[in-house]
Amino acid sequence: MQMEFDAPNLVQRFVLVLFYYQTTRHKPWRECNPPAAPHASAMSGFCYEPDLHSGEITSAIWGDLWLSASHECQWAGVTCETELSEEKTVVRLGISWNGLNGPLPWEVAHLSQLTRLTLEDNVLTGVLPPALFSNQAVLHLELLVLSSNEFTGTIPLRWFDNLDEGTAKLSSLWISSNRLTGTIPSEMGLLPLKELFLENNDLTGSLPMEIFQRASGVVNEFSDGILGGIHPGKAGLDRALEYLDLSHTGISGSLPSEVGLANSLTELYASGTNMNGTLPEELYGLGNLQVLAFNGCNFTGTISSSLGVLTRLSWLHLANNNFHGTIPHEIEALTMLSQLLVNGNQFTGSVPVSFCENRFVALQDVSKVVADCLPNEETGVPTIECAADCCTSCCDNTGVCLSN
Repeated sequence: MQMEFDAPNLVQRFVLVLFYYQTTRHKPWRECNPPAAPHASAMSGFCYEPDLHSGEITSAIWGDLWLSASHECQWAGVTCETELSEEKTVVRLGISWNGLNGPLPWEVAHLSQLTRLTLEDNVLTGVLPPALFSNQAVLHLELLVLSSNEFTGTIPLRWFDNLDEGTAKLSSLWISSNRLTGTIPSEMGLLPLKELFLENNDLTGSLPMEIFQRASGVVNEFSDGILGGIHPGKAGLDRALEYLDLSHTGISGSLPSEVGLANSLTELYASGTNMNGTLPEELYGLGNLQVLAFNGCNFTGTISSSLGVLTRLSWLHLANNNFHGTIPHEIEALTMLSQLLVNGNQFTGSVPVSFCENRFVALQDVSKVVADCLPNEETGVPTIECAADCCTSCCDNTGVCLSN
C-alpha cells in the first residue's frame, strides 16, 4: 500500500509494521503472518484471545493478515474506532499465544489512544521498555497484559514519570510469570490499580504501602516472587480490595490487624510464604470472605471462635502450620464450606460432629476435609478425631495421608 506523507494513519501504520518486524526477530508468528504476494489481502488470519483469569483460549479473532494491503485496522488483533477522529484510530492491540518473539518495541507508545495492550503467552524478551508510557499514552491505557513472556530486568521507574493523582487510567497491570527482578516501585501507587499481577517473578524487597493507599482494588497478586516483607499496619488501607494473593513469595512477618479494614475482601491467599505469628481477631470480621488459604506458612496460635462469622467461606486452607488448640464448634455455621484443610498442625480434640453433619446435608460429596486423623507414629493414637464418613483424607504426624 502506498501512502501519502501527510496521511492521517501514517504513524499508526508505521508503528504496527515496526511492531511486526520487531516481534519476528527469530521466527514468524504462529498465525497472521503477511501474505505471500506483496499487495495481497486475505481474511484467513486469526489471533487467539485467552480468558485473562483462567488462561484458557476462549475465542479466535479473525482479520486480515498483517502487512497486507488492507487498512491496518482490519489486521487480526487490531481494534480501531472512529469516534476519536475522522480516521480510524487504534484503541486495542491484542495478540496472545502467537509466538511473538524479540523485544517489545517502545514505539507502541505512539499509539496514543491505545486503551488495551494484551500480549500474554508469547516469547517476548529483553527489558520492559522504559519509554512504553511516553507520549502520555498512559493517560488512555486501561489494561496492560504482558504476562507469561520472558521479560527480564526491573519494573521501569520511568513508567511513573510525570504521573499525577487522577491522570492515569491504568487499572489492570499483568506482568506475572516473567523473569523480573528488583523491587516493586512505590511509585506504582500513583496508578488507580484494581488488578495487579506480579506472581512468578524474582522480585525482592517489601510490599510498598503506596499501592494500598491508591489502588481501588479488585486484585493484587504477588504469587511466586520473593518479597521480603510487608509493611505492618498498611495493608488495610485499601478498603475496596477484593482479591489479595501473596502465595509462594518470600514475604514474611505477621498478618497485620489492619487487614480487617478490607471489608470487601473475598479471597485471601498467602500459602507457601514465611508469614508467622497469630491470626489477628480482625480477620474474622471479613464477612465477605470466601477463600482463606494459608497452607504451608509459619502461623501459630489458635483459631478464634469468631470463625463462625465467616458464613460465606467456601475454602479454609490452614494445612502445615503450627496452629494448636481445638477446631471451634462455631465452624458449623459455615454451611458453604466445601474445603477444610487442617492437617499438619497440632490441633487436638475432634473435627466437630455438627460440622460433619452439615457437610453432608449441604455439600454431599463435593467437599474435601483433611485432618491429622491417622494414628501418630509415636503415640499410636490420632492427633485429632474425625469420623470416617466426614474426613475425605486422614494424615499422620509424618505427613502421610490416606483417602477414606
